[in-house]
Amino acid sequence: MEYDVVVVGSGPAGSVTARFAAESGAKVLIVERRAEVGVPVLCGEGVSQRIDKWNMLEGKRWIANKVDGARIFSPNGTMVKISAEMAGNETGYVIYRDIFDQDLARSAVKAGAKLMLKTEAKALLKEKGKIAGVKVKQLDDEFEIKADVVVGADGVESKVGKWAGINTTLKPYDLESCAQYTLTNVDCNENCCDFYLGNKIAPGGYVWVFPKGKDSANVGIGVLASLSEKGLALKLLDKFIAGHPELKKGEPVRLIAGAAPVAEPVETVKDNLVLVGDAARHVDPITGGGLTTSLEGGKIAGETIGMAVKEQKFNKETLSPYEADWKKAFGKKLHRNYVVKEIMLDFDDKTLNMLADSVKDYNFEEFHTITLIKALVFKHPTLLKKLAPLIKAAAV
Repeated sequence: MEYDVVVVGSGPAGSVTARFAAESGAKVLIVERRAEVGVPVLCGEGVSQRIDKWNMLEGKRWIANKVDGARIFSPNGTMVKISAEMAGNETGYVIYRDIFDQDLARSAVKAGAKLMLKTEAKALLKEKGKIAGVKVKQLDDEFEIKADVVVGADGVESKVGKWAGINTTLKPYDLESCAQYTLTNVDCNENCCDFYLGNKIAPGGYVWVFPKGKDSANVGIGVLASLSEKGLALKLLDKFIAGHPELKKGEPVRLIAGAAPVAEPVETVKDNLVLVGDAARHVDPITGGGLTTSLEGGKIAGETIGMAVKEQKFNKETLSPYEADWKKAFGKKLHRNYVVKEIMLDFDDKTLNMLADSVKDYNFEEFHTITLIKALVFKHPTLLKKLAPLIKAAAV
């Protein structure tokens, strides 16, 4: 089997990369170890409305609910409300992630890509020391697939990057342990996604409530692995739900658990190889959300690979425009938010309450990092020292 491109993983980043590479004329194959694209769902299912501008999805079947913004609650209950546009990667739509993924995969297939399910990549195929494809196992058959470019879209536990010699190891302070219920028969605000902060609520992370409709919501938690122990995320989530009557009466129709990277991006290009999505650590270090960057980065990757196929050059130099362009598109934001994450880890609940009090009446329709910091420091000058690294990061 020979292709121009083999994509390992059919998640959003993999499918979008495959689509735009195929639209450029490349012969593309997606290999997916699961039996069904998008299943099981491992996601909070929130995404920014910015994706509408990219026209990557047909219809609206994947939308469970459209929200107007987000509400952030500090440990003492102080609420800060921000618009959907200002809220970043996590709000705008609450989606059906399985349908979302399948629609993106369908677009890739329509563009000419092939898709093989129950096919697990076992190793990189190398010829004369160069990456030349992947070795896979489908059911009981093991075989080789030759390709000029291998795309690692295999998620947070990516093996493709590791096989290529890229350091993809995540340290505990760069990984969130997550658990989530989809609850039915609940009372929640259908118009907002809610986030709850606090070291007793979710150490190094937060609890979220994403409304999926009139009486249904995703209620989940992320806890920094370095501050956690086995089973803590679910215990804290159960405790949170028990303390909120509007959620306590709900019944779970789904329980999922997993992990999300909250790290800086890794090296994303080598000769004959590209990493995208979670495998590239294209995830917001504050929220753990990566759908928006997966779509945006996947498009850049697919178009870059398409040009490489036309030129029949697959070295790092030819593929490097992908890395340069994703850094221009969202690299600065990922770095800044990583700095914010590191700063917030040192905040106790008293400081989080002070922050919320400082900005609870702020006009977030006109959000800008520098003006936000000024508002914080004006209200509470004692925060200046703690926010100094953020000021430096925002000025870059």
